[in-house]
Amino acid sequence: MRIHSSILVLAAGLFGSLAAGGCLAGEAIEVVRAEGDVAITQQDQPSRKVFTKSVLPARHYLVTGPNGRAVVKVGDVGYIVVEKNSKIEVDKSGDYAGIFRHVTGMIYYALNAIQGSQRPVGVKTATATIGVRGTRFLVADLPERKEIGMRKGLVSVTSPGEAYEIHRQTQEDEFEAFKKEASDAIAEEKRNFSEYKAKTQREFIEFKREFALGADRMATFDGNVVTERALSDESGKDMESLENYAAEWLKEVHD
Repeated sequence: MRIHSSILVLAAGLFGSLAAGGCLAGEAIEVVRAEGDVAITQQDQPSRKVFTKSVLPARHYLVTGPNGRAVVKVGDVGYIVVEKNSKIEVDKSGDYAGIFRHVTGMIYYALNAIQGSQRPVGVKTATATIGVRGTRFLVADLPERKEIGMRKGLVSVTSPGEAYEIHRQTQEDEFEAFKKEASDAIAEEKRNFSEYKAKTQREFIEFKREFALGADRMATFDGNVVTERALSDESGKDMESLENYAAEWLKEVHD
């Protein structure tokens, strides 16, 4: 795996090469599939539409319209799958190499594993900085839905400001499984559930600036309040939709 060296090469030379109209073989940022309205914008330049096989500059905003979708290969880092009505800043120039800024919408990230001392890839949103060491996950930043959903791997989630108020629903998830097997009366189940809920509230609320999120888990954000729980059916279906759209390329990811 040469992610660290590829980042250094991009930082040193790719931006200049692209600015001159070329790109380094194997390090290009390329749209491998696009449909509908997909465009990029750069500082002081008008928006321009991009298509399948478009090679993109080292730093840009990628924007999809209400009927747009795109799969983008980001050099050796991996792939991003951009849903409709989404916007992301991809920056592989200078000190920002390996940083994605998720502005709005829904984006699926499938990123290659990073080994040893190689620098992690970062995804920044308005509510979190996500440190990645090779994984697949979904980020939704919508007015009614702000969440990170994990398919596999592990990420670290860091607050850009004060500590999160983290509510973990692990025991409540386990209790749902327990209820399915229990043969006690409904009244007894309700009493047990109340005890479990009280215990969860006492023991599983904590204040931290950083936490880890693993496979098949998700975190939802309401201001600075974070609820960590099992992956929801809604997030799972959204992931499947984007994975199916990009299936041809996601099998190349080494996570």
